[in-house]
Amino acid sequence: MVETLLIRLERDRPAVREWLLLNDQGQPGQAPQAGVPGSDVLTEARRVIVLVPGTDIYLDQARVPGRNRQRLLRAIPYALEEKLAADVEQLHFALATPQDDNIHPVAVVGRSRMDAWQTMLRELGVVAEQWIPEQLALPLFDQAWSVLVDGDFAVVRTGPYAGFVIECDTLPKMLELMRQPAAEAESEPEPGQVQLYGSTVIDLQDLEVEMVDPDVPPLEILARGWQQGPVINLLQDAYSRKAEWSRLLRPWIATAALLLVALLLGGVSTGVDYYRLSGQQQQLTADIEALYRKAFPDARRVVNPRAQMEQKLKQLERTAGGGGPEFLKLIGEAASVIRAAKGVEVQGASYRVGRLDLELEAESLQILDQLKQSLDASGHMTAEIQSATTKGGKKVTSRMRIVGAGL
Repeated sequence: MVETLLIRLERDRPAVREWLLLNDQGQPGQAPQAGVPGSDVLTEARRVIVLVPGTDIYLDQARVPGRNRQRLLRAIPYALEEKLAADVEQLHFALATPQDDNIHPVAVVGRSRMDAWQTMLRELGVVAEQWIPEQLALPLFDQAWSVLVDGDFAVVRTGPYAGFVIECDTLPKMLELMRQPAAEAESEPEPGQVQLYGSTVIDLQDLEVEMVDPDVPPLEILARGWQQGPVINLLQDAYSRKAEWSRLLRPWIATAALLLVALLLGGVSTGVDYYRLSGQQQQLTADIEALYRKAFPDARRVVNPRAQMEQKLKQLERTAGGGGPEFLKLIGEAASVIRAAKGVEVQGASYRVGRLDLELEAESLQILDQLKQSLDASGHMTAEIQSATTKGGKKVTSRMRIVGAGL
């Protein structure tokens, strides 16, 4: 099974640029594909990672004391306010793991940009585990910067949580300006060497440039760096997966609860299933015997109630001129459905002219209604709940009538 689907977005508009599938060893199974992945690809992938354009992301760090996340989110925007062109209320701030000396790496992006990406991906059916700035998906080196030449732009990673995307023509001057601050900062080494990815040669003056994998597609290079880490996941707070699922599931909370119950029940081990089914089989045998004794109160010894009931019905058929086979088929069909139901017990039964009346005790009205739907869905009978009474505020006693259809 494919482990990871890596999706890269366009820089100039909210759209998917290309995608790449990675196996469980992190190796690409094929070359990157342009455009939107198909629904079969989205279904096959165990997790989805989205690389967002670095041109829309500002990476920085803030020194703020404390570890309380909510307090940090209130304080960090104003600690960086002088460096930001937009109002902090219009920006989304994502934090990385805190560093020493109360240093907090931060990724800043406009909320309108996040909303546009979120809407586009939701319409495509993409549910991602992480949104990563593309510059933080480049391979990381201790004493060198990574530069990926990608068309007219250069993607640059200068440190674990630092980097930028800039036009190639401007890159040499930008690196020259950044050399001195980088040398003085403890978090970023002086870029004495540049690891250059891509087939385009860039003159970086006196910097030592090493060409790396010039024939490897950019998305494969980014896949390597993403697996190496570290990264900043933009899906935090209002854009977290928890918040996204809450918005999606809020109108369907009841349905989601039922689905969760179904998933939990589906995950029960084989041993527990066997034990439960064995108990149901024993209960069903007891119910059949009780039903037999109710139908034939004069019976003294019950060894095989099904076989004995069949014999009695044949006797009734011979004396009454028919009706026995229909009853046997009806009770057989109903018994198979009731046996598969959970939380339902048969308290009594009676049969008259093609109608089987059951006295039931169920854990809830919902379970009782599910039993009725299962009986109707068999196609061989129709069920009608004639009465239902809550017993002690918990269990429900009910009378259900089952009529054969095409038996």
